[in-house]
Amino acid sequence: MKKIFILGSLNIDLSISCDLFPIPGETVIGKDFFSNPGGKGANQAVAAAKAGGNVIMLGAVGKDSFGKQLKNNLKKVKVNTKYVVTKECPTGVAIIIVNDKNNRIILDTGANYCYEYADFERILMKLAKPGDYLITQLENKIEVVKEGLALAKKLKMITVLNPAPALPLDDQILQNCDYFIPNENESYVISNLHSQKIEDLVEYFLNKGVKNVIITLGEQGCVFNDGSKVNYMKAKKVNVVDTTAAGDTFIGSLVAKLAENNSLESALNYANVASAIAITRQGAQQSIPTKKEVEEYLKN
Repeated sequence: MKKIFILGSLNIDLSISCDLFPIPGETVIGKDFFSNPGGKGANQAVAAAKAGGNVIMLGAVGKDSFGKQLKNNLKKVKVNTKYVVTKECPTGVAIIIVNDKNNRIILDTGANYCYEYADFERILMKLAKPGDYLITQLENKIEVVKEGLALAKKLKMITVLNPAPALPLDDQILQNCDYFIPNENESYVISNLHSQKIEDLVEYFLNKGVKNVIITLGEQGCVFNDGSKVNYMKAKKVNVVDTTAAGDTFIGSLVAKLAENNSLESALNYANVASAIAITRQGAQQSIPTKKEVEEYLKN
């Protein structure tokens, strides 16, 4: 089975709701506090593993209870955490304050920004084979992501970049992407083509050297190129509860199916269903469906 390496972030999300956001110097009473394993890298690792992928997580946590919690949560779904390194800094933390449908987030990148290219290179050179997959995002240092993609291509791996959060990207990064998967807003920010049609954005990234472009459109589904034209795939209609992990579920599930040698359209259909199921549930990693759940949906 092809291996799926994930170079990405591991965060703990600490969320609390309040009736009013506090002003400077004020204390307010909160409610509905919960902690939740997160980080786009870890979320995508869980999605890929639940879809049946052979997943190896590459990233960093701190010497604290949050780091142990994040690794244990990945182990529960059979993600290989042997190569997650422990750094002399705190585990990444997102503090989320929710008021009605609005939120304010404070992110400490912590160990994610202590993860170095040398940590990554050592493992990939040892374990990666041609045809294995690398998924990465932009929640680690950009130079680590850039050099990581370049190394993966030298090793004849298949590379997947989810450019979130959106940052300016140089052409070398794009040229080393076999699959480039932004959402609609990210694609506009990165291309700086705010007045263009979504089909034009696909062409823009293809002209930059990306081999396959998939732009997710939320409740509208996604748009992708198949080698000859740009296609749309509609999203499944479901009752939305929480969209937190929708994009990460889509990406992890998609790559797991591609790694099984499914066609792009078949893999997209699976990912489309997986993300639809995820948004009917509360939370991030716990909302991601299993392979059995997605296959039951497809069967029915």
